[in-house]
Amino acid sequence: MAVAGSLLPWWFLAQFLQQSGVDLEEFFRQALANPVAIALAIDLVISTLAVFIWVWVELPRLGLSRRWWALCVIATLSIGLSCGLPLFLWLRHRHLTPSQL
Repeated sequence: MAVAGSLLPWWFLAQFLQQSGVDLEEFFRQALANPVAIALAIDLVISTLAVFIWVWVELPRLGLSRRWWALCVIATLSIGLSCGLPLFLWLRHRHLTPSQL
């Protein structure tokens, strides 16, 4: 899911970059173009903050270093929540699942 969450959003972002270049003003104009887009953006921001807090709290409980938090934050901010959240879930699962030799 982290791979799909990386590739699919970037596919559409690449289309925007091809048309508009690195134009942050145009990016936010389009991203917040109507009430539905604003609702989705607010939902995404709140969900992202909730995931950041959850990962911060969960890592010590699992006995894992908070450096993984930084990795999840970097993945989320540079690619998207659709990458950062599945990445954390995979790290968590890998830690909780006993090795099968």
